[in-house]
Amino acid sequence: MSLEWYYKPESFVSVGFFNKDVRNFIGNQVTSGNLFGLRDPGSGAAGSRSGTALAYLQANGLPLSDINLFSYTALLTQNNGNQAAASAAFQNNIDPATGGLRTQFVVDLANAVDIVADPNDPLFNFAISGPVNNREGNIHGFEVAWTNFFGQTGFGFAVSYTKVNGDVNVDPYADPNVNIFALTGLGDSANLTGIYDKNGLSARVSYNWRDKYLSGTNQGGNRNPLFTAAFGTLDASISYDIAQSFSISLEAVNLTSEPFRQYARTETNLVYVQELKPRFYLGARYRF
Repeated sequence: MSLEWYYKPESFVSVGFFNKDVRNFIGNQVTSGNLFGLRDPGSGAAGSRSGTALAYLQANGLPLSDINLFSYTALLTQNNGNQAAASAAFQNNIDPATGGLRTQFVVDLANAVDIVADPNDPLFNFAISGPVNNREGNIHGFEVAWTNFFGQTGFGFAVSYTKVNGDVNVDPYADPNVNIFALTGLGDSANLTGIYDKNGLSARVSYNWRDKYLSGTNQGGNRNPLFTAAFGTLDASISYDIAQSFSISLEAVNLTSEPFRQYARTETNLVYVQELKPRFYLGARYRF
């Protein structure tokens, strides 16, 4: 629903209200499950080689380091599961000076043994990201605009503001084990433009601003949201009609070198940043 008032030629004020119920749109969700029957040989689960290695280190008061866990698991693999032989080889290669395994022994063992999963190893549990038909969402808000020219001077301005509410926000501290639901790509915006348009010369200087908005949901195993930070650019353009059918133009975008930033749950969880510099476009138009 909108109301517009044209109070003089080329000048108007408008206000609009909107309410949208959105359904059957595609979203993203994360589920847990196995893929391709892959198993984890380093899980430390009971009954597996890595589980036996973990139990041995704990029983003998040895550090639970990656090197020790790998080495004992590799010795079990090398000795076909014989724990006595694996334990003897492990103990015989402890350096009395450091209390840890000899470096060359670990290097030789890593070069000699590949630990391949077997049926005693548990299945890998993956965080699987995939599309989903989201539930119904709602968007509502308002927009206002004002364009005004000062008599026959050619000077004027245009200003507008849009406010968006509804299912467009998420709690950044939400449970990482629960899928997030929200509509993405929606946020408040505003712009202010100074105008000159007379005698074939047209010029614009504008500031365009967009508030922080949600770009994505359920990113990765922790189901992080993805936010795009507030972004504002100062742009300018000028064109001149050399003849009725021919004009030239020059446009400048992002004169203030505003960067583009995206982050996860908080602004310190930076995901992506892009340094942007001003861009200039020279153009010509011929109408026939």
